[in-house]
Amino acid sequence: MDRYEAQQQIGSLLVIDLGEKGTYLGELLSVLTEPKKPWRGRIQIKSVVTLPEFIFQNETIAIHEIPYSEDDVDTFASQYLTTRSPHIHVESYIDSILTDLKKRYIRLKNNGAPSAVEIEALEVYIKTMTSQKRKKNRLVKSEQHDEEQTPSFVEYTFHVKGDDYFLQDSKGEQLPLTVSHFHYTWNQQGQLVTGRYEGDGIFIRENGSRFIPNEGDLILIDKEQFNPYSIFQTELEPAALQGFEHNLALHHVSHKDLIHCYNALIDQLFHSESTTTFRGVNFLTYQTDDQFVLVQHHFKRELRSQQQPTKDTVYDRFEFTTDKGKRTIALYTNAYQ
Repeated sequence: MDRYEAQQQIGSLLVIDLGEKGTYLGELLSVLTEPKKPWRGRIQIKSVVTLPEFIFQNETIAIHEIPYSEDDVDTFASQYLTTRSPHIHVESYIDSILTDLKKRYIRLKNNGAPSAVEIEALEVYIKTMTSQKRKKNRLVKSEQHDEEQTPSFVEYTFHVKGDDYFLQDSKGEQLPLTVSHFHYTWNQQGQLVTGRYEGDGIFIRENGSRFIPNEGDLILIDKEQFNPYSIFQTELEPAALQGFEHNLALHHVSHKDLIHCYNALIDQLFHSESTTTFRGVNFLTYQTDDQFVLVQHHFKRELRSQQQPTKDTVYDRFEFTTDKGKRTIALYTNAYQ
């Protein structure tokens, strides 16, 4: 991007690709220009996309050697900066490190002859970092324990462009409307009501009544629905969710023990208007005082159009691994129903 395009990106997240020193996400604070020289960006680091390879040396992990910590500010030449692809997931700093450590862990586990020492080191670091996050979460929860939780909404307006229906927020960000488990809220005869999107610009309530908004009508979405873990649960078939919860119980953990959730499906759902096949891996971490449980959720979704007689194909594979060495696999698919 040139300096003029960069000016339009101030306040947005950019990708900082430093090669062997890692890749990061950071907020562009300002654009620095000098005559006849490439522009530079003043960036505040927000999270990690890829950890630098040099921290994995001699089968140890030197997390303290990551060049940038959360909220560090530095100036980078334009050659290192690019706009963020919608498929690059945005997480907090500690969550982003956990996600990349888990991706490396999975790669090594899938390797024909993984290094037992590095596998053990990764397990120790993942467990240590999730313990730190768990303690922090406990403090936050204790402060909020007695507070009444009321829905907090994100405001959108409804729009139609040709055959496409979408919502748009105050910043101009667009959210394509697709048939999903998402709930939407709108004002109907002076009352806020909730329903799902049926398709073709039509929303439907549980009582069967339909709502066709006009161009520019206000549509609300409860912020909790953007929680990666909430989306993970709502996108599971009821039988798959029940089976997943059963396996959590077998490992002596529950939803309340969740420490970290990386949901690879979020950006695919929100930024893939014409895509009908979704696949990937989610990472979930649970921890109690007694154990650490890592769950890999391999998913595949093939969506059928309303004209096709067959239903959507759903595939979910859950791999549970504990720090005690216990490993369990659970599978759900509707392909044979």
